[in-house]
Amino acid sequence: MSSAFFSFFFRDASCENLGICRFLFYGIILCLYLEADFSQWAKVPDVLWHPIFIFDFFRIPVLSADTLRFLGILWLTSLLFSAAGFLTRPSTLCSFIVGCYLLGMQNSFAKTHHTESLMLVVFCVLCFSRCGDGFSLDAMLKSRYKWWPCGSGVKRLSPEYHWPVRLIWVMIALVFCTAGISKLRNPDFEWITSEYMATLFVNKGLTGDRVDPLIGWLPFWLGSKVWLSSILAGLVVLLESCAPLALVNGYLRAVIIPGLFFMLLGFWAIIGAPFPQWLAAFVFWVPWGELAVRRPAFFRNTRSAMF
Repeated sequence: MSSAFFSFFFRDASCENLGICRFLFYGIILCLYLEADFSQWAKVPDVLWHPIFIFDFFRIPVLSADTLRFLGILWLTSLLFSAAGFLTRPSTLCSFIVGCYLLGMQNSFAKTHHTESLMLVVFCVLCFSRCGDGFSLDAMLKSRYKWWPCGSGVKRLSPEYHWPVRLIWVMIALVFCTAGISKLRNPDFEWITSEYMATLFVNKGLTGDRVDPLIGWLPFWLGSKVWLSSILAGLVVLLESCAPLALVNGYLRAVIIPGLFFMLLGFWAIIGAPFPQWLAAFVFWVPWGELAVRRPAFFRNTRSAMF
């Protein structure tokens, strides 16, 4: 058990894989929030203020509009620096701390959304990792000038580049598994055997959600096929409940992880329920380090010269 645990989390890996994951994840999150204006939350009436646990326990207030505007710019800047790997350690720490406040404050009004919780967990993991050692401006500057305040000694292979990716895998699998188990707790498997999914398709087709369905006729067509909707509901529960199996078997991982990814895309396309932050986390399942080894020699030599 102990050897399997250490083999799973602390196997030697290249810094490039973790660096590419960092670049893609922070870059996607930056694009998602590029036009966000957090200053508007200072104008929301207090009657809608229902603070989440941390904000309630520590009595964290809503700051002024000017302060929220500054924090929003600071957060976007930290996301940009984190994606580029520039001053990586302070940038990732800033993106986590400021992001916790801004998103926690935003989710303390009226309704709490759960699409951003996993994103903050990934932020937390990365700010304690050495994700800036590869595929980063920090690594390039340290290589060129031999000294850089945020650059540590880059190791060719190290467990320090492996455990962050695997820990994020575990968190993703647990989130999906708990979602699947919560659906199975309904008596007589009603989430699957009843007409819940068909009704959901029709309702979302009529009213929409945060965004309209990408294919307007598809929710109504699926809702009219109760048997097909029940099959889809069963597949959703099966994929979510079996998500932890992707951690222990490569063949199951090749089925479960793409299945979960396209399941989220399906929710977005059919019922207009977007999960872009969750979709961004799937970049950690791609073996970028192995793909980098197999890339064309010209591209590999060019990247080696830069980083």
